[in-house]
Amino acid sequence: MAHTVQSFVETLRSDGVEAGQQEAEKIRQQAQQEAEQTVSDAEAKARQIVEAAEKQRVMTLKRTQTDLELAARDTVARLRDVLGQAVNRLLTQAASTTLDDAGFLKELIREVASAYAGSDATGQQTIELNVPEPMQKKLADWAIASLRQKGDEKKLSVELHGSLATAGFEYKVADGTVEVTPESVVQVLSRIVTPQLQELLASSQDSQAAKS
Repeated sequence: MAHTVQSFVETLRSDGVEAGQQEAEKIRQQAQQEAEQTVSDAEAKARQIVEAAEKQRVMTLKRTQTDLELAARDTVARLRDVLGQAVNRLLTQAASTTLDDAGFLKELIREVASAYAGSDATGQQTIELNVPEPMQKKLADWAIASLRQKGDEKKLSVELHGSLATAGFEYKVADGTVEVTPESVVQVLSRIVTPQLQELLASSQDSQAAKS
């Protein structure tokens, strides 16, 4: 009887230990699975954070590059405008100074008048000149003496007026009026200078882009 009780106790003890071990193993395995899942979740979350940060970095970089490109384009445009205005001012000043020179104006008017007189087959030419009032006084005697063709077959009638508001002169013939003033000269010259200036700016911009 005692042996039976002893065996029963041993069996209970053995079963209890085994059951405890099994339960402990289950708990360990579950804990390990939970730990592995936690690590996996943490790694996935970390990857998401890194990917989001990389996307934000790329977007910020692109936005910064776009802003810089727009700023550079605006700067070049403003520079082109400023240089264009500066060139026009220089051309205007130079043209005004030159066209206010009586000696230069005499030569220019003589060439214009001679070209017109030579192209008119009627032999009865009349050219009307309009200059600033101060210049009219300087050119009056010269115009009368110099702008008449020699010989009876061709005579050039000259009318000199002093009502032009700017330096230079304008002349009226049968075909219309031609103006030679700082504004008209600058208008012609700026068509030549401005494309060259734009080409220079474009070349400089391309050179800077290649370096960067």
